[in-house]
Amino acid sequence: MELFDTINSRFSNRKFLDKQIKDEDLKKILKAGMQAPIGRGKYDDMHITVIQNKDLLNKIGSLIDRNVFYNAPTLVIISARDDGHGLDKENSACVAMNMLLAATALGLGNIYLNLVIGLIKENKDVLDKLNLPEGFIPIVGVGLGYADGSHIVEHSIDVDYV
Repeated sequence: MELFDTINSRFSNRKFLDKQIKDEDLKKILKAGMQAPIGRGKYDDMHITVIQNKDLLNKIGSLIDRNVFYNAPTLVIISARDDGHGLDKENSACVAMNMLLAATALGLGNIYLNLVIGLIKENKDVLDKLNLPEGFIPIVGVGLGYADGSHIVEHSIDVDYV
């Protein structure tokens, strides 16, 4: 898929099939995330956790009255260590965006997730299961899987030229 086709066809998928993604696709998506631009080159301040364990996904999903990752069979948590450079959220968003575009290019459904991160951070039992390195905190999540239908909506944002 060409770059602009990928960008234009990416959407936040909110319904996934109950089918796990292929390992080789996951590896490509993770590699794309690792190629993201990271402020000051602080790649050591980033950490990626892949959750495909159904029991853990169900536990995370039960933290609130609705499934906050839409039954995606793969949940990727991007965590960061804030060493004072203050770019943990921005860097995590760059990693996530590369993963979302890679997933789209591979024909996979995907969604950028924030609410699930707050729920994980508030639940020590789930947070402990992530086995994050000392000093790292979850920043953003990415849901991955096969889309159950198509939900592409073209978006626009006002642009001013000065």
